[in-house]
Amino acid sequence: MATQILKPDICVIGAGAAGRAIAARAAAAGATVALVGSAGAQDAHIGHPSVAVRAFCAAAAHSHAIRRAPHFGVTGREAEIDFRHVMRHVRNAAAATAPDMSDERLGALGVRIVSAHARFKDRRTVEAGAFEIRARHFVVATGAQPEMPPIAGLDEVGCLTVETIFALTRRPARLLITGGGHATLELAQAFTRLGSQVTVVGTPVSLALQDPEAASILLRELRAEGLDMRESATATRIERKGRSGVRLYLWSETGGEEIVDGTQLLVLPDTRPTTEELDLKKAGIGFDKNGIKVSDRMRTTNRKVYAIGDVTGGQQSIHAAARQAEIVLDAILGKGTAQANELLLPRVIATEPALASVGLTETVARRQHKSIRVLRSAYADNDRSQAEGSTVGFVKIICDEPGRILGVTMVGSEANELIGVWTLALARGLTADDMSSYLPAYPSFGEIGKRAASAYFADKARRSIVGRLTSMLRGSG
Repeated sequence: MATQILKPDICVIGAGAAGRAIAARAAAAGATVALVGSAGAQDAHIGHPSVAVRAFCAAAAHSHAIRRAPHFGVTGREAEIDFRHVMRHVRNAAAATAPDMSDERLGALGVRIVSAHARFKDRRTVEAGAFEIRARHFVVATGAQPEMPPIAGLDEVGCLTVETIFALTRRPARLLITGGGHATLELAQAFTRLGSQVTVVGTPVSLALQDPEAASILLRELRAEGLDMRESATATRIERKGRSGVRLYLWSETGGEEIVDGTQLLVLPDTRPTTEELDLKKAGIGFDKNGIKVSDRMRTTNRKVYAIGDVTGGQQSIHAAARQAEIVLDAILGKGTAQANELLLPRVIATEPALASVGLTETVARRQHKSIRVLRSAYADNDRSQAEGSTVGFVKIICDEPGRILGVTMVGSEANELIGVWTLALARGLTADDMSSYLPAYPSFGEIGKRAASAYFADKARRSIVGRLTSMLRGSG
């Protein structure tokens, strides 16, 4: 078969969620687009696992609310959990929120679908099956692949993953979880609330990147609900126990070898960028084990080629990839000069209490700045928190001496929602003065952040008074 030449404005390499989304947006903006990806690489009608996790956590939250009801003077029967119904809700929610990014819809938008593996022939050309594509611009969105942890026996025993766990029809009696990011603790809490005994092995990366003070509060609350946290341990070996159980061997520097038994093991593995088959060197594209190297406008070392999403090795989240796609399209279409900044992406663990942050943590800010101000407000001092019995947590604002916001950390009810306004504040370079004039509704959790921002002036006034008194005492002496 003769090679067919395609010359679109944009060639998107990777038929996953990020690739399909940017292809659709580019076509809607009037660009000619070719989308290259192997057939079967993704079922475009399947929702992202994050939606399934959220739906599962919502079901668990309702169970927990019934358990907490006596605190408010409301009594009734203990929650009865129909696990099959819970999982049906999860699957329905995921299906309902999955964007229709099928080949048929993309084709209707004008996207040329090439179902084949792509590899660069040179700096300006991609080969894909019977096609040779010479686009004005290329966007690599091949994502990342799971990299299972080195646990001896895992291949023989097997495990659950975030893609398979929602196919369960029976609740795990004793669930073991290891690895992963924010979903690790979210799923661990949800399964605990739905009646499973849960042990988490190791510290999730998402928690290690958060403010230590906030993280300790979250861990304390999770343990209070019955979650068994082994954050200093590492899973080394697994074997079958009995007809349907598993035995996991752990190792820690402090406790040596430990053994935990369970009915199932859920592994939420680390990932590695998918770059192996692209022949990036032929295109002059710089990369390493952490992914494709990009500029703050997501451009690679080949000026015709951009990269977005997990293949760049940055924060692995839907909102990160979406923001990167916006930046790339603006750059290609000449509509803006926005730049990617990972500090402006919120980091969220949507447990209860939730933990969310944006910008610098206090620890990092103290390393990078000679002088900072830490402004705080506690949930316990908030009227809505008292009304709802959700008094655990705080908001912490990190700013420089003039009051410019460097970062915000919050742990408490709805922190995952409240962080949004502070993400905007950081992106716009706002100060504590600006945010002290922010007017949230009353009573609301939003007042906690406003109260923290207002503390900047109270602290400034206090220090001014102390300074004047010190000067007066020195003068009188």
